[in-house]
Amino acid sequence: MESVTCIMPTTASRRRFMPSAVLYFLRQDYPGAELLLLDDSPAPMPELWPETAPIQYRYGLGPFSSLGAKRNYACAQATGDIIIHLDDDDWYAPGWISRQVQVLQEQEADICGLNELCFYKPEQQLAWRYKYGYNHKPWVAGATMAYRKKVWERHPFPDKHIGEDNHFIWSAGSKIVAHDYTNGFVSLLHDHNTSPKYTFDPQWGPIPLSQIQDMLGADFLRYA
Repeated sequence: MESVTCIMPTTASRRRFMPSAVLYFLRQDYPGAELLLLDDSPAPMPELWPETAPIQYRYGLGPFSSLGAKRNYACAQATGDIIIHLDDDDWYAPGWISRQVQVLQEQEADICGLNELCFYKPEQQLAWRYKYGYNHKPWVAGATMAYRKKVWERHPFPDKHIGEDNHFIWSAGSKIVAHDYTNGFVSLLHDHNTSPKYTFDPQWGPIPLSQIQDMLGADFLRYA
């Protein structure tokens, strides 16, 4: 069984998401996965996990010049053969890590993730499905990305705050697989998203809120 390190950069403006983020990691069913949590907040967060949890909390390391620099630090510290992005503000199903590893192994992929994904804006109770429409150029969303550490070692993230994940994907020269576990992930829209979301673009389409409710199940109440 291949070892997995999940990386999760966070900061003070996103502190309110951390109880859910930690819960979603601790519920994962893949044995032995660890979480590397990088926090550049002015003050450390209260401990939200038991001492025995496989979470490595790194505080007081910044300021980092960019999100790309923070991801590079996390990847360098990762002990796993496989690195998986877990964003602090998004929802992940309990089988998410297992499915990511399965795709990498069965498809002999270097990078995998989703190119079709759901977005939910709790403040307005609105939801969308995004479908990537440029099939000539493979792509997966950064928040859904999994890759082998050796891929990162060859092509680290650029020192950029926005778009560092796209640059990583397109410069790595690797086999990229977009899988179909679209019910395993929901991206949350809020005032502190790292990159803007243009929901009026043709790749975006509104979906009934009931689809998000079905995906999240009891977790929907955490946002309602």
